[in-house]
Amino acid sequence: MTYVVSGFSRTDVVSGFSRTNAQATRSVKESVYTVDQARRGREHYRTRCILCHLDNGQGRGAEPEIVGQSLEREGDAEAPAVAGEPFLSKWNGKTAGAVYDLMRKTMPVGSAGSLSAQEYADVLAYLLELSKLPAGQQDLPAARDQLDLITIER
Repeated sequence: MTYVVSGFSRTDVVSGFSRTNAQATRSVKESVYTVDQARRGREHYRTRCILCHLDNGQGRGAEPEIVGQSLEREGDAEAPAVAGEPFLSKWNGKTAGAVYDLMRKTMPVGSAGSLSAQEYADVLAYLLELSKLPAGQQDLPAARDQLDLITIER
């Protein structure tokens, strides 16, 4: 059985014995990115993500239907929200590493993996900022194993 307490180390309890993992887990609510990192992420988002996910990360599902609108819009008509309550609800209980990995493997559409590891982390920081999560003093790491120690919570 595994117990994870935000801000403390992880303890696995097996057959009455316990082992403490030196890595602490954190929540996205604990200021896991910086304002400067989110600013960098905003620049990447504006050049690579905005076409599909729109200006505030609301995705195409939030876009109103306009009578007579062309069906041949640019961007992905199915792009999900990547910020705010819809994003936090979808990823609640999962890790920042899972989001990072999906971004890296699938985005941007048509050129997945074309950003650097740091650029993907910066974009993720911007999505956290758009979701109204607090900034802190350290950049969000650009390594999957470190991002797996950060839990997304609503």
